[in-house]
Amino acid sequence: MSSLAAVGADGYYYPPDYDGNKHRSLRGYNKVQSTRKLKTQKKEKASLVVRFEMPYNVSCCGCGKTIAKGVRFNAEKRQHGAYYTTKIWTFRMKTPCCKSVMEIRTDPKNTDYIVVEGAKRMAAAEDRG
Repeated sequence: MSSLAAVGADGYYYPPDYDGNKHRSLRGYNKVQSTRKLKTQKKEKASLVVRFEMPYNVSCCGCGKTIAKGVRFNAEKRQHGAYYTTKIWTFRMKTPCCKSVMEIRTDPKNTDYIVVEGAKRMAAAEDRG
């Protein structure tokens, strides 16, 4: 019987490094493999791509155009530090107008966001008091 016929009989493919005593099931083996991949990916690249929505109006430093509140970006999310036990996150993204890099950081102390580079926060009616 060929190897493909054997797979058809079981309905499962068992890799050469699969150990039934160690993994108990094929699902357990696959889960171990996927977590190993995730751990190596996290070590290689410590950022995660997330969907970020602009919390307020900003002005692009590259071209001067306004980026409105609610505009969404694919942003790299990285941990910057901590405020007590709360993580401080940094979001890096490209502006839609001129593709310059913009960075925004969370501010858990004031429950706000801080524009670090690439843009300037525009004063809104709610900001003025």
